[in-house]
Amino acid sequence: MIYLIGQGSDSHELTEMRGATVRLGGFSIKTNWRVISHSDGDIVLHTIANAILGALQLGDIGKYFKDTDYKNKGINSIHIVKYAIDQLKKLHFKLVNVDLTITCENILLGDNKERIKDSLVKILKTKLINVKATRYEHPSNFIKCDAVILICK
Repeated sequence: MIYLIGQGSDSHELTEMRGATVRLGGFSIKTNWRVISHSDGDIVLHTIANAILGALQLGDIGKYFKDTDYKNKGINSIHIVKYAIDQLKKLHFKLVNVDLTITCENILLGDNKERIKDSLVKILKTKLINVKATRYEHPSNFIKCDAVILICK
């Protein structure tokens, strides 16, 4: 067996907006904050896609989904992570484990961590997913996700 580890990270600025929705791992959370992003701003799916592509030595999502390309404006990040999963399958690897940490001061995730995990189980077709959350503990209008993944062949 061949095992490879991938690491990914993504962050975006948040802006206040009453009644806004933030997508994390394909799950929508109603909040008073909106992610400033060219795509749908799903930092969890961006991070996982980057970790998969990195483990496969295929670069990062910016290589395939440029934020300067208008066709990617507002793109659903499920398409981005599915592209990375397709590359994984083409090279005969499978996703073994995903460990995530979401950092945000303005949106407290609480029970939504389980909902994010449930959404990721459906998207990624694996149950070995851990979702953690932490805070900056000082005023910050950023949301960040870090991931470590394990793949095998």
